[in-house]
Amino acid sequence: MAGVKYWIWLQQRLCGDRAAALLEHFTSPEEIWRASGRELERFPFLSARQKALLLDKDTGRAEQIRAVCAAKSIRIITYQDADYPASLRALQEPPLVLYTRGQMTDFEDYLPLAVVGTRRASFYGKNIAHTLGWRLGQAGAAVVTGMAEGVDAAASRGVLEAGGYCAAVLGTPVDVCFPGSSRDIYEELCTRGLVLSEYPPGSKTYPANFPARNRIISGLSRGAVLVEAPMKSGSLITARLALEQGKDVFAVPGNIDVKSFEGSNRLIAAGEAKAIITAADVLDEYGWRYDTRFPRAEAERLLSDVIQKRVPAAVDRKAAGEKEDMDKYVTEALGNRGLTAEEIAGVLGVETGTLMMRLTVMELTGKIKSDGGKYYAVR
Repeated sequence: MAGVKYWIWLQQRLCGDRAAALLEHFTSPEEIWRASGRELERFPFLSARQKALLLDKDTGRAEQIRAVCAAKSIRIITYQDADYPASLRALQEPPLVLYTRGQMTDFEDYLPLAVVGTRRASFYGKNIAHTLGWRLGQAGAAVVTGMAEGVDAAASRGVLEAGGYCAAVLGTPVDVCFPGSSRDIYEELCTRGLVLSEYPPGSKTYPANFPARNRIISGLSRGAVLVEAPMKSGSLITARLALEQGKDVFAVPGNIDVKSFEGSNRLIAAGEAKAIITAADVLDEYGWRYDTRFPRAEAERLLSDVIQKRVPAAVDRKAAGEKEDMDKYVTEALGNRGLTAEEIAGVLGVETGTLMMRLTVMELTGKIKSDGGKYYAVR
């Protein structure tokens, strides 16, 4: 384990292809640590600042990180370790060190699939994600997410409810649960799934961390499933990275009038993503080699099949004290246009009859108005 501190030391100073190039020459981080200024001058791709960082031989911070990880039962996996995911080594900028909680697995033993989408997912999108996660988990696939609110969280809960394996890649240190609304997912993954991050405990979290971690989400996966994504979306970045990495990309088609599905729909229209409406549409791409537990007939059922059975109960819960959430979903679906009750129900993935009472209450309280058979949001 003595060499671990040098991996952490190097991670604090250099990353990406520059670190890989140095490792090809020096063979180990410890040799880089021992390198003199004259030796580093042989590498013109290093900036003056990077050379200065590499000449700082203080390993105090690295040793502190090791101590914190030991105290918090955080496992450290370096690029040279046997259980470092092989697929990440193919990345242009592979993480030199991974910090993990939970159960690291050999992802090649599963069919690893990223399921991602917008944080501001619609009621319909979250139900689709939950159903997809549940069915893929039942099929023996490993579902990889970013654990964010919305689609990621819904997919994670689905696969965990199915008893499947789920891994979450964080943009924060591995000992920080973000967002707080995913605490239940985080705690369960620490027990029977996996939480991992390239950011050591105690490090600051920057907005750039989140798009950066998306390369690991796609890197771990054989394919990426986009459930609901607007044009400006971190999940769309994941899909783009998957395409660049030569991975398969799938997308759930959405209402063409809903902005939160525009990114997904455009990937389909451009031929960059395969449209899916069942779990079987994804599994078929892999010749069912990973179909260990899931009857094919079950996988072939439409994603909306389970949704239609679950939504009335969800709507009843809203009526019992969570009405504001349903009101928000209706308002988001309407946007700046008018829709009939049937069209709103289609966007949300609920039955029209179940929705009508809520629409009536919203109209009486002035949140929406009706005109000519269509409903409009009151701004």
